Amino acid sequence: MAWGHVTLTRVLLLGLTAPFASAADTKKDGLASEQIQQKTVYTGNATEPVLSSPPTDKWWKSNICQGSYCVYTNLRIANRRGLVLVTKPDEYNKVERIEAYLERADNKWEDSSLVAETEILEKGLGLTAKQSIRRGKPLSSWSPVLLVHKDLFEDVVKKKERTRLLEAAINYLPDDTRAAFNRQRNRPGHNPGESPRSIEEILYAHPFEVDLGAGYRQEHSSKHYINYPEVALFQHDCRPNVAFYIDQHLQHRTTVARKVAEGEELSISYIDPLLPRKERSDWVKRFRGSNKPCPCAACTGNNKPSQLKKSDKNLEEINSIKAELKNHDSKKVTVSLIDRYVKLMQEEKLQAKYAEAWELAALNYNYLGEDKKAKKYADLAVQAGIVEGGKDSNDVVAMRVFASDVKGHYSYRYTLKRRGIKEPGN
Repeated sequence: MAWGHVTLTRVLLLGLTAPFASAADTKKDGLASEQIQQKTVYTGNATEPVLSSPPTDKWWKSNICQGSYCVYTNLRIANRRGLVLVTKPDEYNKVERIEAYLERADNKWEDSSLVAETEILEKGLGLTAKQSIRRGKPLSSWSPVLLVHKDLFEDVVKKKERTRLLEAAINYLPDDTRAAFNRQRNRPGHNPGESPRSIEEILYAHPFEVDLGAGYRQEHSSKHYINYPEVALFQHDCRPNVAFYIDQHLQHRTTVARKVAEGEELSISYIDPLLPRKERSDWVKRFRGSNKPCPCAACTGNNKPSQLKKSDKNLEEINSIKAELKNHDSKKVTVSLIDRYVKLMQEEKLQAKYAEAWELAALNYNYLGEDKKAKKYADLAVQAGIVEGGKDSNDVVAMRVFASDVKGHYSYRYTLKRRGIKEPGN
């Protein structure tokens, strides 16, 4: 079902405050109104938020609020793509400070000839490759169109009040951007009679998050859901072939994590693929809109119970070994254990999670004095880190430094020294 929008002349919103309404603005029907650009915004009781026009050249506080949460808009930002916030005043100020970076957003498919919109069985509208695509190929870069403070969903208890606030925010977006956002309302299968996804459902189905409080000294949470409509075309897979990251300027970037064949679905993982299969499948059933368990090969085993059993065992072992590798003082870590970890990651096709895995492998090989293996996996960690976090990410920079002089790094023979094993020749 396609989801359209309605253009009317005023908004009726139960419980949303209009702080600047005065007694002189009170109508005969008892509704308080706020004059904005010769149009009227009302607070009252209705189901559809219909809004006045905000200015098109600057940030604007709509004065549509619920408690401490208000709608903020900027229709000019990112080459008039627009951005709306549902957040608190101090969080809005943080976004305003990075406006210059948001203006530089690419907002494009890096090569539109590589991808095609395709109906994916059991999933809905998705993306497939129009030709073979190499690992490391950037696919897209997008600026956000919506940020919603996560605490809204706890602090505003009534769902109806949250819905009206969120719908008001989306209706402020420029027409093309709003149309792109509303495509996310379609459920898999587009069955007639099905209600469209609510904005809350969209945020839960594509649970990208950012913490605006990073670098600030504060006690309260600054975590926000953040939405990129075009990214929703990537359907979920627990063994995805595309990696993504959100950079420090809130740009969402996708890169091919392993070679993709012509006609193959392009997918990302919306949850941690290292979670147990039941948790992943239950999440898909609850939040992805089909009310069915995850249909990906990692969760169905291609209908081969023995394959599922083996994958479950592999994943359990991966997480067990990972815990040992992250413990600098573990007495269980050996070269063969690290080798096993590497093999299992490859066997489970977890290419979108290689960066952390190869970094752990490199450090632990170095702890045991295996400098050649440490160098190899440090270089691989750099390659994977660029795919998963960008060439300037902290992990990539750290691994480049490590790879340039593995024997000079603090980690060289760290475990052997603690075990009292001297270096050969000493």
